[in-house]
Amino acid sequence: MAKHTKLYKGRRKRNNMIELPRDTIPIVLIGDVVNRLKDIPSKSVHVIVTSPPYWGQRDYETSGQIGNEKTPEEYIKKMLDVAEELKRILTDDGVYFLNIGDKYVSKDLQMIPFKLAIEMQKKGWAIRNTVIWRKTNAMPSSIKDRFSNVYEPIFVFVKNPENYLTPEYYFNLDSVRIEHKTNGDNNKSDLPLTLSIKEYEEWKGKIKDNEYNGKFKDTNKINLGASPGARMSINGEFYSRQRKYKIDNSLELEIINFIKGHRKIKGVSTKEIDKIFKYKDTAGHWFRTDRGGRCLPKAEDWFKLKEILEIKEKKYDNLMTEEHYVLQTVKPHELGKNPGDVWDFATGKSQDSHFAIFPEELPKRVIMACCPKDGIVLDPFVGSGTSLKVAKELNRKSIGIELQEDYLKIIEKRCGEIRKS
Repeated sequence: MAKHTKLYKGRRKRNNMIELPRDTIPIVLIGDVVNRLKDIPSKSVHVIVTSPPYWGQRDYETSGQIGNEKTPEEYIKKMLDVAEELKRILTDDGVYFLNIGDKYVSKDLQMIPFKLAIEMQKKGWAIRNTVIWRKTNAMPSSIKDRFSNVYEPIFVFVKNPENYLTPEYYFNLDSVRIEHKTNGDNNKSDLPLTLSIKEYEEWKGKIKDNEYNGKFKDTNKINLGASPGARMSINGEFYSRQRKYKIDNSLELEIINFIKGHRKIKGVSTKEIDKIFKYKDTAGHWFRTDRGGRCLPKAEDWFKLKEILEIKEKKYDNLMTEEHYVLQTVKPHELGKNPGDVWDFATGKSQDSHFAIFPEELPKRVIMACCPKDGIVLDPFVGSGTSLKVAKELNRKSIGIELQEDYLKIIEKRCGEIRKS
């Protein structure tokens, strides 16, 4: 055992779980991944970032190694067993980043990463992203009957709660923004911040170049993204027609329950309401209470809906129908732009006898975005210890699991000091 490797006996809790790290010195658990995961307390880890051995790619000559199964189906089953334990130990607001490669059999791509991801969805995981890791130093290929492979997927999983539709998890975008390269003048004009409907009509001639009348502005500029502002250009100003009064979540639910009660009394279906409005699958959202699917009727639909439901009360009329124009300024975020879901990173340099190395930039982005400052990072297939090294440099606590004790020397060399258990 190297001189800096401490045997981490640690005080175990009564249920035989390990004591969690209290500082940034990484803890490395040696042994079978599923068995060692059982030693970690429930809901204790904030971020999981890992890349397990790929199926049929490399034999590490170790008993119990994942990746040596006879079929892709057996491999997926083992990874699902791992995922079940990971789900138990991940905090409810935690995130699981899984990088996994694929394999050709008789010139047929097995789609292993995606088959696994679909099975995990069935087991209660939600996929927030499929990140494309584009390897800028991909190995040269002699393949002549297909395109060479230069990327691997990274699935971003969160727990999918059973009691509501929208998962909640920790995500700090500002910590990982990148430089925003753009063109155009970003100086703000002297246009008023808000205009009444009457004022807007009077100003139309004066502000013609700034007028905005829908999702797609008639412009020669390149339309980018999904939001109205982004479709215009990266920089610019426009007026957007909005409700004058802010309706928060509690008030929104109050209004929805109000019209929902009247619809029940009237006995009219959402399909019948859609037919009257000549909409398709729109009215149903007006009566939903879940955060992911509810929305209020537009101002121009409010009185017609009241007429259909025979609502006489006027208490929500002003809230729902009074509108004004608000000046929208589209400009780059001062901290940079969202890095997106295509990541250009070179693979890491091999460390001694370990060949499959994470680029340090990858776990760095993951940890900065999804691990709070007092959080714990876990890599259940820690290998050469890249995730632990980066976690320590970012002042985060970390735990790694490794089947082969021989890799401890590599991990220690990279991390400086580790605790073995």
